[in-house]
Amino acid sequence: SWFNMSEASKVIHVRNVGHEISENDLLQLFQPFGVITKLVMLRAKNQALIQMQDVAAAISALQFYTNVQPSIRGRNVYVQFSSHQELTTMDQNSQGRGDEPNRILLVTIHHMMYPITVEVLHQVFSPYGFVEKIVTFQKSAGFQSLIQFQGRQSAINARTSLQGRNIYDGCCQLDIQFSNLDELQVNYNNDRSRDFTNPNLPSEQKGGRSSQPSYGDAGGMYALQAGGGRAVAYPQ
Repeated sequence: SWFNMSEASKVIHVRNVGHEISENDLLQLFQPFGVITKLVMLRAKNQALIQMQDVAAAISALQFYTNVQPSIRGRNVYVQFSSHQELTTMDQNSQGRGDEPNRILLVTIHHMMYPITVEVLHQVFSPYGFVEKIVTFQKSAGFQSLIQFQGRQSAINARTSLQGRNIYDGCCQLDIQFSNLDELQVNYNNDRSRDFTNPNLPSEQKGGRSSQPSYGDAGGMYALQAGGGRAVAYPQ
C-alpha cells in the first residue's frame, strides 16, 4: 500500500474539507471503521483531525480509502495518518499548528523519578542542533518544557529521534509535540529557564518576584492581533 505502516497513528488528517462539510459528514465517513473518540475541525485551513479508538481502526479506514476515493457532497477529501499519536486540547486552540513542524518543541516528561533541569534537557537535545532557549514549568499535565532550536530541521530531527524515548533507563519518558509559539521569552538564566544566546541574563529578578511569562498547558496559545500580526497570549 502507498502509506508507511511505521507512521500509523489512530489520528487521521483530512484535507480539502470545504466549509459546506459538517462534522456529521466526516463522522459518517469514518464511523464504519470503528468508534471515533475525537474530532477537531480546522476551519481556517480546510482540514480536520479525527481520532479513532485505536490504530487498527485508522489503518482499516485508510486501507479502504486507498482504493475508494472518499468524497463528501461531491468534493474529494484526502486522508493520511496524522503526525500526532494522540489529539490533545492543544490542537483545538492552535488551529492545526500542532501538526506543523516548528523550531520550538513542547516536551512533556512522563514517569519522572529524577529531577530534570535545563542542563539535563540541553544535554539530551543539543546533539540535534543549536538549542537557543529552554523554559521548564510544572503544569496539570505534569513536567513540561519548551525547547527552541535555531533551525526548524533540528527540531524535526530531535522529535523524530527522541519521541517516546526515556532520558534515564526505565523512567522520564519524552512526549514531544511541535509548539505553536514563534519565539520563547526568557528573562532569567537558572535551573528552570535558560537563554543560551544571552549568557548575561540575571539568575532572578531583584526582589525575588518572577515575571517569567506563565506558559499555559498547551505551551502557550496565541491570540490574533487586530493588525494581522500574531501576539502570543500567555493564559494565566
